[in-house]
Amino acid sequence: MLTILEQTVLLALDEQTGKLQSSQGFNTGYALAGAVFFDLALAKKIDTGTDTVQLLNTTPSGHAASDFCLAEMAKRPDKTTVRAWIEEFMQYGEFLEDTALQGLVARGILRHETSTMLWIIDVERFPMVDDKPRQDVKLRLVETILSDEIPAAEDVMLVSIAEASGLLNAVLSQQELDGRQERIRVLCNLESISRAVFAAIRELDLHIRSAVMTSY
Repeated sequence: MLTILEQTVLLALDEQTGKLQSSQGFNTGYALAGAVFFDLALAKKIDTGTDTVQLLNTTPSGHAASDFCLAEMAKRPDKTTVRAWIEEFMQYGEFLEDTALQGLVARGILRHETSTMLWIIDVERFPMVDDKPRQDVKLRLVETILSDEIPAAEDVMLVSIAEASGLLNAVLSQQELDGRQERIRVLCNLESISRAVFAAIRELDLHIRSAVMTSY
């Protein structure tokens, strides 16, 4: 089964550029950080309160990205808030992305290609070999948002990440999203950990945007 991180990368991946895309620019960094946070929670390595994080188990899970972040958390007992760790994980964005892409290549879902542009720059691409996993992720998001059923915790997590980082536009039209804003809001607040991660990402986004505007 794909990790939340791998599913998020599949959702955001532009095969032609080999880069992760978002309708909100740099917010893919939030998506990666939130995804690995959810993977740790699903593996029962961490638990969260309203805003605090509790480390439950430091035994490696076998997933490189999650285990790296788990080890970092074990080193820093002074960091106790969801926001602090989302911000920390964002600094590992390139590693998280590369690790997820390598995992998807190993599973036969993507293929890694490298070409040289102007004899100098190596350009990486990740063409889709098996599109079914990505379509499954999109279908689950669509069904979760458009239905009124109580979803699985993993689907709630995916909606929270996609909404906070501008990835829902990859699965639904703006008109459809506008008509389901209340449902999306409910989903993002349904689980305590989803609520905490969603709030942390929004707070960081506002903080960074404010700092950028102030610098001009």
